[in-house]
Formats: sequence, structure tokens, C-alpha cells
Amino acid sequence: MKVTNMNKYNILTKNIFLILCLSLFTINFAYSHNIERNKIEKIVEDFLVKNPQILKSTLDNLELSLKRQKKQSAIELLNTANNPSIFQKNADITIYEFFDYNCGYCKSVVKTLMDTIAEDTKVNLIFVEYPILSQDSYTASLAALAARKQNLYNDFHLSLMNTKGRVNENKIFKNAKQLSLNIDKLKIDMNDSNIELTLKKNREVAKLLGLNGTPAFIIGDIIYPGAVNKNQLKEAIKLYRKS
Repeated sequence: MKVTNMNKYNILTKNIFLILCLSLFTINFAYSHNIERNKIEKIVEDFLVKNPQILKSTLDNLELSLKRQKKQSAIELLNTANNPSIFQKNADITIYEFFDYNCGYCKSVVKTLMDTIAEDTKVNLIFVEYPILSQDSYTASLAALAARKQNLYNDFHLSLMNTKGRVNENKIFKNAKQLSLNIDKLKIDMNDSNIELTLKKNREVAKLLGLNGTPAFIIGDIIYPGAVNKNQLKEAIKLYRKS
């Protein structure tokens, strides 16, 4: 957990502890002095009215804590989705990229991503297939994931991303042939239930994180929606390493 998150967690814990202590104190005091329940509630209410910052801070930090837990759960699920990746030795950071093969903005950041991981050998990249724009996009993702079984995912992925115009079924298999993929095997592998499971988990993660478009990137515990340029990506990486 980052230092900033730990500080927020400590504040949240202190505030909740303070409110609990106040409640317990007033209840015990009330019992020992035969004070009615409504008077107990009035004591607590008066305290919170006079100290609204404590309640607000507690609720705000509780909300942040719940959002952080939700994000961590989503990333844990994402790590079980068996998405393709580029892992580098001694990497200290992982970038998750949500993309669609018919997303123009996704295509615009391909060179940025590939240049970044080539220049920074401590960055891992995980390709999160998230086809949301059309059935053709979904077919493209099925084919790309199936190409892994012939050890040509990266090449096929880049060929689809560099395809001008809309990616449709004709272009998908045309690109596959150009890369010497076995088309018959590719079509069979596209029906693999494990591929569907990967795409299903990716959709579930996107829903948990509130991602409605592509591209989107997760770096550390921060989500960066939309296309990023090289400087923005480097700054995001630097921010993570400083935390």
C-alpha cells in the first residue's frame, strides 16, 4: 500500500475509533446515571454537529477505502484472466492496456507503448482485450487470442492495430495469412472456451472499474482513460515509482 493510502487509512481508523469510543462512553455513562436512550442519542448528535469535520472526514475516507478495495479486487480478477503480455526481466511496474481493434485512439498509442517498453526495460505490458465497438472487434479479439496458440499473438496484435480503416473479418484472416498463421487451426482455436473466459473476465473488470471506453490504462492504482502521449505515459510511470 502506498504511503498516501496508508495515511488515509490511519485517519479513517482514528476517526472511527473516536466515534466508537464516544458512543461507548455515552452509553456507559447513561447506564450508570439512568439516562434515557434519546438523551444518549442527543449527546452523540450534539458532538457530531459541533465537530462535523470528523464525520465528513470519516465518511470521505471510508468511501476512498471502499473504492480502493474495489479497484484491488478488480485487478486481482484481471490477473486471473490470462491476458497476453510482454514481461521484462527485473520489471518494477506493470501497465494494463484496455483496447479495441476498431478504436482509432487505441491505434494511435501503439507506437507510444512499444517505444516506451523498448526504452524502459523495467516496464511490463499486459494487453487487455476489451472489444466493445462491434462484432468485428469481438471476432478480432477471438482471433488474436487464438493466435497465441501458434506463438504469434504479438505479431498479429500489431498487424491488426496497424491496419488502416475498420478491422473486419476479411482483414482479420487476410492479416493472419500474411503472418503464415494456420487459418484452419486459428478458426478452431477461436472457439476455445478459455478465450471466451478471458474476454468475460476483462468485461467484468471493466465494469467494476467503470470503464466505458477505450483505450484505458491502469498504472499502479491509477486509471488513465483515453489516449496518452509519450510524455504523459512517462510521467505516469515516474509518479508510480515515486510513490
